[in-house]
Amino acid sequence: MPHRSLRSPPAPMKEYRLLAWPELTADYQRTAHRRALSEMSQRYVSLAKLVEISGLKKGEARALIDMLDGRAVLAERDTTAPDSFFDSISPLGWLRRAMNANHERR
Repeated sequence: MPHRSLRSPPAPMKEYRLLAWPELTADYQRTAHRRALSEMSQRYVSLAKLVEISGLKKGEARALIDMLDGRAVLAERDTTAPDSFFDSISPLGWLRRAMNANHERR
């Protein structure tokens, strides 16, 4: 009988977005923290992207996310989720516009 691995599939990666700007304690007053918050206030960001953009170490970025989550000012989603319904259909939007433009030229 062949041996099967009992490992579960890897957990999906998460992305985070800031819902409201929090009051920051002295531990989070650095420019790198503000840069991270600014980025998360505009779009969903993965932990790896947050580290890259802000210059924070991975542990510092994780601590920031944990703090924000504890204050309930953080939204999270799986990285496979589109930004919105319209983002999920946006590839079709350019095709529809192109077809309409060709049709109008005739």
